[in-house]
Amino acid sequence: MTYKDIALAYGDEMISHFIPADLNVRVLEPEKAKRTFTDLQARFDEIIKNPVDSPPLEEMVKNRQRPKIMILVDDATRPNKHTKILLPMLLEKLFDYGVDKDDIRIMIASGSHSPPSDDLLENKILGSEIYNAWKEYVLIHKQAENCKNIGTSSLGTPIEVDIDVLESGLVIAVSDSEYHYFAGVAGTVKSFFPGCAGKETIARNHPQMFDKDHGFKPACRLGNTEGNPVIQDMIEMAKKTKKMVPVFDIDAVMEGDDIVILNAGDINSLHELVLETLKPLRIVEVDEGADLVIVSTGALSINLYQGGKGFHAGWNAVKEGGDVLLLAHCPLGHGSQNYKDTMEEIKGMELDEAMDHVIKTKCSIDNFKIGNQKVVDLIRILQRCTCHMITEMDKDELEEIFQIKYVPRTGDVQESLLAWIQKYREEKNQDPLVYILPDAGNYIDVKNR
Repeated sequence: MTYKDIALAYGDEMISHFIPADLNVRVLEPEKAKRTFTDLQARFDEIIKNPVDSPPLEEMVKNRQRPKIMILVDDATRPNKHTKILLPMLLEKLFDYGVDKDDIRIMIASGSHSPPSDDLLENKILGSEIYNAWKEYVLIHKQAENCKNIGTSSLGTPIEVDIDVLESGLVIAVSDSEYHYFAGVAGTVKSFFPGCAGKETIARNHPQMFDKDHGFKPACRLGNTEGNPVIQDMIEMAKKTKKMVPVFDIDAVMEGDDIVILNAGDINSLHELVLETLKPLRIVEVDEGADLVIVSTGALSINLYQGGKGFHAGWNAVKEGGDVLLLAHCPLGHGSQNYKDTMEEIKGMELDEAMDHVIKTKCSIDNFKIGNQKVVDLIRILQRCTCHMITEMDKDELEEIFQIKYVPRTGDVQESLLAWIQKYREEKNQDPLVYILPDAGNYIDVKNR
């Protein structure tokens, strides 16, 4: 048998030649983004000198009222490819402006996520060179500690921000804009909310996504910010935070390992700018849903909490009653105790009953806990399709708690995929339409759905 030369990421490994050549397959990828510049360093120099709706970075550095400069970077749940590229350039530029190393701190904007280990700090977030030179200058945001209330949003969200951020003379966010499954777009303002936000802020903001009929409000979806209460609340809170401390954002759009778009300036303005930029790069239109969608979350699949976003991408692309196969190694397991506990609580319930129970008892402003949004999302995915996963997670946990079918290991990952696809075809007894999604961050728009 011959196989199609299609490669998908499984963690840091690339898996290929597991799709039979006679299978009706379409690889769903938007048009590749082309760099809007030829020299990255020259582009970096240009955007910090001529930023969007902001004074130049050098001016903001030299006019700061307090010496400390706080650099915000993503935590280990994000790819951080842009961080490893841009952070050394930024630090060098700050030195050129005369900033002393002791006046610089790097904050891991971890939101509600678990603090990263030293290994993750070095290898997943900063890279060895920066880690070894700067590890004593790294701060990790913790949502339950060291936060100050600076007001309330119009939706009633208390605005709690890390005190170390508020007491800085200048905050520089190094962000990476991508589509987000309920906030619409990640990056820019999400560096603050939830990145550096207090526990109560996150607990009050996120329940804005829920809807008793749909699970999530229709506006709370990949790529959409219009009428989306979650991201609009974050935008408003970022504006209020800028009144307390000067903020400068450096925002990238990635294509694989490369930065293809790079801008700097006001964090809210960059959020607006990237909305139209991302559309042609992240949306694929198709005429019909597929029988089978095979998705990879690559480096994002540090745990099921993050890697499970691949099921969301597949859910958008699959037909009613179809199947989604996710490649997600998840070395850190499920990633959220609340997610696991609530999935255990609904075990044995019909999906409609489970959705009603979770929305009523876990998703109000008064009782929401981070992790339960994943339960709602997974339930509605399971209502449309059957989920399968090749992973390092425990089989019993995956199947009995999360209701995701474990792909048996019949050898290495490639051999296991070959065996599963062969069995799938035999059981379905048809010529299935198969979509391949190499990037779970893309939105597959099925016409007339």
